Amino acid sequence: VAAVKGITQVVISRIAMAAPGMILLPILMERLEKFPFMKRIRVLHAPLQVILVGGFLIFMVPVACSLFPQRCSMAVTNLEPQLRDSILTKHGDKVPYVYFNKGL
Repeated sequence: VAAVKGITQVVISRIAMAAPGMILLPILMERLEKFPFMKRIRVLHAPLQVILVGGFLIFMVPVACSLFPQRCSMAVTNLEPQLRDSILTKHGDKVPYVYFNKGL
């Protein structure tokens, strides 16, 4: 259950990180390619796209990483039976929640 929660959050944040570059960049490039200077200098297209993707990522990586807390909590009662039994055997009812790092 903890793995499902962590992986779901990571997938959502990675989609949020990549989506602006994948959605907005083609629209932006299509509009830029209509300008005369872009029609003349075709070699500029690839470097410009790389710079724009880098710009999107510079802003979207921190935003996407901050969508969910890095450290998550989960009630012991929601854990897998084997793990729950192990915790209850060692600590009894003293530990109501466990904490885990969702990773990036």
